[in-house]
Amino acid sequence: MEGPIAGFEWDRGNRAKCLQHGVSAEEVESVFLAPVTILPDEAHSLTETRFKGIGRTASGRHIFAVFTIREKKGQRYIRPITARYMPTRKFSTMKKKIPTFKSDREAEAFVATADLTEYDLSGGQRVRFEFEKKEARVNMRLPQLLLEAVKRRARTRGIPYQRFIREVLEQAVTAKRH
Repeated sequence: MEGPIAGFEWDRGNRAKCLQHGVSAEEVESVFLAPVTILPDEAHSLTETRFKGIGRTASGRHIFAVFTIREKKGQRYIRPITARYMPTRKFSTMKKKIPTFKSDREAEAFVATADLTEYDLSGGQRVRFEFEKKEARVNMRLPQLLLEAVKRRARTRGIPYQRFIREVLEQAVTAKRH
């Protein structure tokens, strides 16, 4: 997990998979801002390296996430694949080995149904991701109706409106020209 992380890669697919389990993009991102226990997902890493991560949200809830790290134009991004809350039972009773998965569908089914407190997570490595600092600021004036529309769209995506604006700007400058 070397090098700084520029941010997160979200689209309708991975956002929907997390929301299906009641976990917002903001909650998933908050997990990676603190130390996370990472386990390799070797059987599911055929086309790209995948990881299983367990950490706490900013509000203290435990989350299990499957994710990968992708590089775009020299910058590294965490791409969550799916995530869900973990029950609050004692973590010291975990004994089962986390299975290996042959497909995304199989991993999603496991995340959706397994009681993760029953699994042995002792093979995990504690990791703290380094995020690139967002040092530059932009101050702009917008019509009130446009700002309200931006905030509504951000709310429907479950993210702060400033992050929504940043994502729109990133997409605009990295979009392929036809």
